[in-house]
Amino acid sequence: MIATKSGDTFDDEPLLAISDGKKRRILAIGAPARTAGGTVINPFDHPRLFVHDFQVLEKLLQHSFSAVLRPGFLRPTPVVVWQIDEPLDGGLTTIEMRVLHEASYSAGACEVFIHGGDSLTNEQVVNGVYKQHVI
Repeated sequence: MIATKSGDTFDDEPLLAISDGKKRRILAIGAPARTAGGTVINPFDHPRLFVHDFQVLEKLLQHSFSAVLRPGFLRPTPVVVWQIDEPLDGGLTTIEMRVLHEASYSAGACEVFIHGGDSLTNEQVVNGVYKQHVI
């Protein structure tokens, strides 16, 4: 993830550690989740579906947004560009695209794009090239 205006990046594992028991709470997010105890969930780890757990994906996005965007009274709302690097047979389904849109908007995005095509460089993202290849 890159903040286009500041150039700040956030690159962490998509993991969430949740405490076991009746009252579940988030123990850690990202790489620290591996050693935090509890149940570790990766929302993208499923043999048939692109997204395994919507709520975990939403929490990870919220965490990512707050890590990249400057904290303050008026926090900017991010424009999210999803670039799928994994080869998927037949591409994303409309349901998978909707999941990515809904999770991003629920986490605080103001716009969401799903880029199809060649991998984008940071410069291309800053210049809005992703808008030309929306799927």
